[in-house]
Amino acid sequence: MIQSVERAFEILEYIAFNGNFVRLNDIADSVGLKKTTVHNFLNTLKELGYIEQDELTPRYRITYKFQCLYSPDVSLFQIKKELKPVLENITQVTGETSYLAIQMGSYFRHELKCEPDRSVRISLELGKEYEMTTTAIGKVFLSYSDHLQASLIKFQDDSFHEALRQDVIKIKKNGYAIDIEQYEPDLNCVAVPVFHHRKVIAVVCVSGPSYRFGEKEISFTLTKLEDMLSRLDKYSSRQI
Repeated sequence: MIQSVERAFEILEYIAFNGNFVRLNDIADSVGLKKTTVHNFLNTLKELGYIEQDELTPRYRITYKFQCLYSPDVSLFQIKKELKPVLENITQVTGETSYLAIQMGSYFRHELKCEPDRSVRISLELGKEYEMTTTAIGKVFLSYSDHLQASLIKFQDDSFHEALRQDVIKIKKNGYAIDIEQYEPDLNCVAVPVFHHRKVIAVVCVSGPSYRFGEKEISFTLTKLEDMLSRLDKYSSRQI
């Protein structure tokens, strides 16, 4: 067992199980380490964003960033079952194709698809893995994952980095991503995150031909989607 890793988790567990508002001295006494050693551990955890210090007292607490490490307490089967009615309703209301996508590392995959009964409709492949940087869906996943952004930036130039940064700022501010004929000519789409305990577990997307799914239709779709998601007990379209 690597002792430094063990010590770091002992410190985190002490903070979590003792009110999440503890003093350096108490941590040191509990784990049996010198205060300077514990201070070094805490500083490292602060730099990583997992620990913060209270503004009024010299006490430490665990940040919400740990929630990003939790695996969702809902299965993929549940997600698909519970969000399928949303796809069916939004397709019925808009007359356009809707998708439910999940993240798979640095890629995503369409898990569900609901198509309208129209002669001209958009149909993307289920089960295929898509890159994150080329679609509205992927950019939503990217926007709420600092680690994913960092891993993709490593192999790109500064212009890519800046373009991605601007996309992330806009998407997090608006709460959705729009693709106007960027992924494919004559195809527009809008993608909305689905949160569970502040973590994006899926993305719902609606897409249609650009000649009939324009700015007005996208705005209408967003309003309806957010309303449908707000009625669900377990999920949300906002990181609250």
